Amino acid sequence: MGAQVEKSILLVEDSTLARFSSKRALEDMGYVVEEASSGQEALMRIRGKRDPYDLVILDIHLPGMDGLAVLENLKLLPDYRYVPVMVVTVDSNLAVVKRAIELGAVDFLCKPYSFEVLVRRVERLIGPGARGELTPAGLLQKVLRNEINRANRGNLNLALVLARSRDAGRGKISEAGRQARRCLREIDTVIELSKSTLALVLPLTGEKGAEVVIKKLEKILPGSWSYGIAVYPDNGNDGEELFAYAEASLKESWEKPGAPARHEGSAT
Repeated sequence: MGAQVEKSILLVEDSTLARFSSKRALEDMGYVVEEASSGQEALMRIRGKRDPYDLVILDIHLPGMDGLAVLENLKLLPDYRYVPVMVVTVDSNLAVVKRAIELGAVDFLCKPYSFEVLVRRVERLIGPGARGELTPAGLLQKVLRNEINRANRGNLNLALVLARSRDAGRGKISEAGRQARRCLREIDTVIELSKSTLALVLPLTGEKGAEVVIKKLEKILPGSWSYGIAVYPDNGNDGEELFAYAEASLKESWEKPGAPARHEGSAT
């Protein structure tokens, strides 16, 4: 079976947290997501993109130019006449919904919404993302690539934690993954890399923050675990370098169960 064609989405949302979390949920399902925090920025991205987006998710309440004005301008562009637009708002005012539909919106989502509902609506409009074609290692590299790009733009830290169980098996790693997700933030990602290893991608997190996460995991995960930490940009400039550093850190911790998770050495 051939690889699926990546589908691109423009997410227009002025709330940093809502934009960040929604983007992560969609990226985890294999969609390529670009973001804009205002109507002006959205139109700039749309006009500057060679190929049209497959979907535009548009918040109605935006600073300056509101979502309805963006939608009206968008539908004047020939390439976007048939591109689906999902409008999002905190209220369900029938007049606003009716006007959005008149301007060309094809779906309406009222805040607050769950990420499951968001993904389901997106799949209905443009089909599934490409996540099904990714191995766990491939998914990890994709998530790291997206988060490194975001961290680089904002001059922020990003931590990768590898957690390996000494006695996992028979589905225990899946349960460990579920427990880890429950104690982490919505912006964090947990990936089951193998029958014994979890990978945790922690945006906006440095070494000390990663160590705090590990202490939380030590309290909730059953059995004996070893951990490795790598932090962007100190320990690597891309996903492969970060993974190699975290793996070396994990190996040191594995061979010396009482040793700190940090790998003492320079990233290559």
